[in-house]
Amino acid sequence: MTDQSLTEPVGTPRRRLAAPGPKRRRQGRYAPYLLLSPALIIVLAVFGLPLIMMLLLSFQNWSQVGQFTTTLQGAWTGFTNYSTLLSSGTFWSTTVRTIVVSVLMVGGSMLIGLLFALLMRRISSWARYLMTFSLILVWSIPALVSTLVFQWMFNRQYGIINDLLGYQNVHDWLTSESSGWFIVIILVVWGAVPMVTIMLYAALTQVPKELVEAAHIDGANAWQTFRSVVEPIIRPVVLIMTSLSVFWDLQVFTQIFVLFNSQPATQFYNLGVWSYVLGWQHQNYGTATTITVLTMLIMLVITVPYIRQLLRIGGDSK
Repeated sequence: MTDQSLTEPVGTPRRRLAAPGPKRRRQGRYAPYLLLSPALIIVLAVFGLPLIMMLLLSFQNWSQVGQFTTTLQGAWTGFTNYSTLLSSGTFWSTTVRTIVVSVLMVGGSMLIGLLFALLMRRISSWARYLMTFSLILVWSIPALVSTLVFQWMFNRQYGIINDLLGYQNVHDWLTSESSGWFIVIILVVWGAVPMVTIMLYAALTQVPKELVEAAHIDGANAWQTFRSVVEPIIRPVVLIMTSLSVFWDLQVFTQIFVLFNSQPATQFYNLGVWSYVLGWQHQNYGTATTITVLTMLIMLVITVPYIRQLLRIGGDSK
């Protein structure tokens, strides 16, 4: 049998496929977006519509009476809710309290998580497996359960902390503002450390041992090695975990609400608890929604520097 390729004269150039025209290139450029459009529409419907409704509600004076009107709409008040809150001393004191407490929570969880991650890198395998199992076990405990345990531990009459310190039936941890917030902070940090530790340890495993050994040979101490070699490699994960911790800790609710038996005093209000009290206990849904919108803006302002730095790192790596 004769091969068809031998029928062509020797030296005949092969035919090249024609380059795609401008129309085909445009279709190829938009094809990924067309394929993603159904999922994108669903995501926008699930998350976007509630955000739009919340934003519209913040411009209305919506109370419990307004729920049962035929139009199901509150009175449109424009920026009245915003101007009232921004001119209120209670709003600013609650905002400062929320930010300060959140900074302590984020800083404590990131610092302790980093120290635990560095420890896991140095201990033996069986100890690391045991520590990982313990962290996952702590992480799996619901916030409601852990809050009830802490409430029992710091109880005035039969709490184990007062019993160990000799303060039984004498010292009430939940009446003082400083000690009450101290309990809330250690409770939130205790629940956040496992995830931070596991994520940072995963990032530390990507640090080449050769770089660390080379830094030691050059005479760098432990802090210099961490700052110049380890930290630049794990920085993206640190930024991601810090941003997520800011979002979580600025809206802490369960720990405060349950720890103080669903009736926290005003000195234990953060923006989330205050919004709940105004909305569900005083039926002032317009003002409560406005607090939520302002809280979201505060989150964005705080996390924008971290996100920009993370995007800059991603752009430099290309």
